[in-house]
Amino acid sequence: MNLGYLKLFNTLATELSFSKAASLLYISQPAVSIQIKKLEEDLGFKLFDRVGKHLALTENGDILYQYTKKIFDLVDEADIVLMNKYSNLKGIVEIGASNTPGTYLLPRIMREFSETFPEVIANLHIGNTYEVEKMILENRVDFAIKGGDVIYNSKLYVEWLAEDEIIFITSPKSCLAGREYVDYHELEKCKFIVHEKNSRLYNLVQHILQDIDLLDNITMTMGHVDAIKQAVRLELGIAAVPISTVEDELKSGSLCQFRIKGKSWFYPYNLVYNKDRHRSPASRRLMELVRERMKEKRS
Repeated sequence: MNLGYLKLFNTLATELSFSKAASLLYISQPAVSIQIKKLEEDLGFKLFDRVGKHLALTENGDILYQYTKKIFDLVDEADIVLMNKYSNLKGIVEIGASNTPGTYLLPRIMREFSETFPEVIANLHIGNTYEVEKMILENRVDFAIKGGDVIYNSKLYVEWLAEDEIIFITSPKSCLAGREYVDYHELEKCKFIVHEKNSRLYNLVQHILQDIDLLDNITMTMGHVDAIKQAVRLELGIAAVPISTVEDELKSGSLCQFRIKGKSWFYPYNLVYNKDRHRSPASRRLMELVRERMKEKRS
């Protein structure tokens, strides 16, 4: 039996949810369905039944599940033993990142990693979407975290990690401050500050303003979200940004947020690396920590 199919089966049997299994395995729900069907065809019997809206194991499915639990409990045990062996990891890890994850998400993860593995040097290289892709293709980084939807080079492996909700921010002195939801018609006279044009965030915000028919209200572009936040504080306009970029300001009250009634938008993050690059134990361990912490953003 194919071990990959058994891993997928074990996850689905544990969660009894195609969506949860797909999320945990970083694949789509249709991919889970197709692979489970292939496993059932190879075995010659059904593993799951639908009971109303719920998923349930068949008798044969439950028997197989008892065995796969033992198999993957042993795999987890081996992983723990090997990780303990690498508790004194050494070396250098080169990480690439686009501006948003590189500034607001990765530093916290890197601090945690550094506390656990103090003898590993982790270097973070931040650039725009195109600069980071070049770093990966030229093997200058072990892996990268990139924000936004991008068509990637076929030489790269791409894994979806999580997504950020896009919210609108305004000065606490604004008449919009303190409101949870706003009708987009109320923003017709507002000035919008957006990220510079060579970024994925600009493309997304442009789509958002087009969606609410306010594309003509862009009056200022800036090269970094920090500059956008400062401009909003100074009442030069309002902006749409990923919520992770303003968590500290929202807590302190130096900026206020609101959402648009009946609308929601999200900014995705992907882990990307060159398929041909060898990854050291240190880089693989840091990649795993990135997956774990980004997974928490989805829960």
